[in-house]
Amino acid sequence: MAQDTRSNSEGRVVAASVSRPRRDQSAGNSDVGPDGDRARRDLIVYSDEEYEERAVEMATDLVYPGNSGKGWGRLMELRKLLYESRWTSALFDTTRWVRDLEEAYELAWKRWVAGEGGDIWL
Repeated sequence: MAQDTRSNSEGRVVAASVSRPRRDQSAGNSDVGPDGDRARRDLIVYSDEEYEERAVEMATDLVYPGNSGKGWGRLMELRKLLYESRWTSALFDTTRWVRDLEEAYELAWKRWVAGEGGDIWL
């Protein structure tokens, strides 16, 4: 599944592929370590209100001092973490994304041929 947008008792996960990096199958450890764990704590919320509060908090914490063009704040830290983990993050697993998309197209075609409807989840 390319993107998981579930809401459950563990919290609202807007894009699980962002908050859950690929895991090392042998060791069971995340590729981004403590920084990724902190990012998950910052990004997973438990209500719409908390989601809005967190977004506003991160946006107002972001500052661009002077004319340097370089921002500071937690949002910039998260951007940097995402950028640096792009080669190991499931978010940037293009091969998997293409495979999931092709499977969704195949499923949509089979449902159309069978006269069925329904959503296709990626």
